[in-house]
Amino acid sequence: MELVERCRTREALADLLAQACRGNGRAALISGAPGMGKTTLIQDIQSHADAAGALVLSAVACAEERGLPMGVVGQLFRSVTLAPQQSGQLAGLLQTLGAGALPERDAVPRPGPIPTGVADGVNRLVHQLAEHTPLVITVDDVQESDPASLQCLLYTVRRIDSARILVVLGERTEVPGTGLALTAEFVRNARGAVIPLGPLSPSETSALVTARLGPHTDPAVAARWHEASGGSPLLLRALLEDHGGASPPGGEPPVAGRAFALAVRFAVLQLGEEPLRVARGLAVLGDAASPALLDRLLALPHGGAAQALAALDTLGLTRDGRYRLAPAGTAVLAEMPPGHRAGLCRRAAEVLHEEGAPASAVAEQLVAGGSCGADWSVATLREAAAQALLHSDPEGALRFLRVAHDACQDPALQAEVRAELAQAEWEVDPATVHRYLGRLMEDHRQGRTPPGRSLRLIGYLLWHGRPDWADEILGGLVAEEDRLDEATRVHLGTVLVWYAYWYPQLGARYGDNPAFGDARLGRAAGTVDPQSGGARLLSSLLAEGPNDGALEAAEQLLQGVVLHEPPIAPAVAALASLVRAAQLDGAAAWCSTLLQGAERRTPTARAILLAASATVESRRGNAEAARRHADEALTLLSPMAWGVAITLPLSAKVLACIAQGDREGAAACFRVPVPDMAFQTLSGLHYLQARGRYHLELGHHHAALGDFFACRDLMAAWRLDLSACVPWRIHAVEALIALDSPARAKELLADELAGQGPENGPARARALHLSERLGTPPEPPLGPESDRDPVARLSRAEQRVAVLATQGCTNRQIAEKLYVTTSTVEQHLTRTYHKLGVRNRAELSAVLEPPVSA
Repeated sequence: MELVERCRTREALADLLAQACRGNGRAALISGAPGMGKTTLIQDIQSHADAAGALVLSAVACAEERGLPMGVVGQLFRSVTLAPQQSGQLAGLLQTLGAGALPERDAVPRPGPIPTGVADGVNRLVHQLAEHTPLVITVDDVQESDPASLQCLLYTVRRIDSARILVVLGERTEVPGTGLALTAEFVRNARGAVIPLGPLSPSETSALVTARLGPHTDPAVAARWHEASGGSPLLLRALLEDHGGASPPGGEPPVAGRAFALAVRFAVLQLGEEPLRVARGLAVLGDAASPALLDRLLALPHGGAAQALAALDTLGLTRDGRYRLAPAGTAVLAEMPPGHRAGLCRRAAEVLHEEGAPASAVAEQLVAGGSCGADWSVATLREAAAQALLHSDPEGALRFLRVAHDACQDPALQAEVRAELAQAEWEVDPATVHRYLGRLMEDHRQGRTPPGRSLRLIGYLLWHGRPDWADEILGGLVAEEDRLDEATRVHLGTVLVWYAYWYPQLGARYGDNPAFGDARLGRAAGTVDPQSGGARLLSSLLAEGPNDGALEAAEQLLQGVVLHEPPIAPAVAALASLVRAAQLDGAAAWCSTLLQGAERRTPTARAILLAASATVESRRGNAEAARRHADEALTLLSPMAWGVAITLPLSAKVLACIAQGDREGAAACFRVPVPDMAFQTLSGLHYLQARGRYHLELGHHHAALGDFFACRDLMAAWRLDLSACVPWRIHAVEALIALDSPARAKELLADELAGQGPENGPARARALHLSERLGTPPEPPLGPESDRDPVARLSRAEQRVAVLATQGCTNRQIAEKLYVTTSTVEQHLTRTYHKLGVRNRAELSAVLEPPVSA
């Protein structure tokens, strides 16, 4: 026996052929796993023999013809023209076995050993053919031969001696050299050679890859190809074919395509039923697989899976019980009947659940196979969905919850799952939630939704412009507030604050409710809960405006949450406080920080952060950044998905387009549908102002005035003065100047200057410029008297506000007493603090004692 390594196989076979041609009969057994090049070697020796003038008899055995007596022998002799006497001799041998005439393939199998005379007759016939011409006999997949043909072949191998005969048999084995019967026959035969084929070595793989990809291929690239193919020539050729001669870019591993999938299926199907089942089980279990788990999944005897896994390793498909390339597992499952595959996945879910596997691993199997109907399956899917949402994977949560929803039989449980499904849908595409708000509302009306879920539903309703339904839910919850647990009361207070902030007029109706305000939010949640912290910040902003305390709280809130993938609502609340205080540079810096790593966030979260940044940048005059962020936000979510908040990114983009001189870009924004209810929201004001600015740019001054005065009327109705954020008066003055109405322009400009402080920045500079155009003198500087008496530094309006503030009145109470808006009070206080160099009301009282007269 000779053990020949792969690097010398062709030379060895050529040498065996040369010896046979000189009358030194030889035989070779090529043994290897599927895909290791056995067939290629046989074809190579056939071509070599034919070129040398030898007569070649070839056959390929197959399992389907195992029961056909002398089927392989028949194949061998069909490839040569026999003399009449030889043909008659062969026919007689076949008839002896009951195989019928040579062309027939329907003979009844005849078990047991064949008569010695038959094997001897085939041997004499072979030797006759080799008398005048060297003879090469090749049989591929010899392990599938019918017993009679195999006996004849081995009989001849034992008797080739000095005949000019070379017999080459190709044996497919799971592990080279494990075909004990044939290997033993060749081991004890001095004229036999065993050629075991294992995987290609790294150097052999490198040579093949270099030949295909070019001589300058990086050795590291070749190493990746070797790792991906497992040294299998079949898989390596398939991968190279899929790449079409191009090396993967950037050092990436080879990408498996159609050729690779076909090669995988071919190789696995050669192994037999049990290894194929294990290959499928491994593809289903993935990283959770182990030999013991596969034994349980497939009901195999102990150790059965381990043996099959060793065979898959030999094929080059796997390493240590894992597929080298994920597409290999996909290919193994591709031809599995869908029903069988689903059943295997459900069984995998059961086994993994019993083993205590993570919920996500079990849920993936339930998604692939469908829920098994057990209570644990729905619970597991919900748990996995909650974990997915926690890790910003709403798509994964959606896959789990859709299966759970369809599997629920109990209406109450299905309503809970539907609420969870809405939460996941919201993070991906809020438009989807809009399509079944009616079903969610019906769940609430039927009492199938717990209060916490109903409060979350209110957020969807307000976003999509359904405050009527939101009021219906809030009415019931407010009426039963005393029966709610502490956490739900905090949640209720948070929702009410956001309602009042986003819908200034509609939400203000709940301002007297005990759940509304800092006291309830602070007592219940402390300072560590970002959601209640954001609500407290907005509540303070609504009551007192952007004072120093609010700004400090906003900074603290952002610092506390920004490193932990902050929830969006508190971050937006903090940014709103900075914008209201005209701290635009600080707001822009925080937006930049929040957007770092935003690709890990959900589409909805990214879109909201981008819209906030676009708004800030547009007010800073950074048109390029504003437009870029607005476009990204509008790409992430459709107009339908934005609901009433669509006005936020649109407004920012319009202002950016105007600044860039792109009128068509601005016009395109106004072709996007905007819900009517959007004009009851705070962002609707920004949209009206942006539209007025657009009309102003076009010279449509009456239309511009209409939008600016609409801003005025809304803010008056809402008891808000947001001139720092929506400087409608300045732009209305520009329109009035163009319409030759200087008197009205001067009135508005006086109101604007009276309500501004140094913090208004660009708006104030613009107002002073317009004042010069109108010939209105600017506000006189402070005189020496103001240095002696701090009260003299204050205007009459500021003095009145200061008096009431030192008396303990809230901003809202001051506004009601003086018949002005809360925002005007905020601005007067901010300017007062600035002029007097104080930070809060306590310091204000100290400076103003004895109190000034109101």
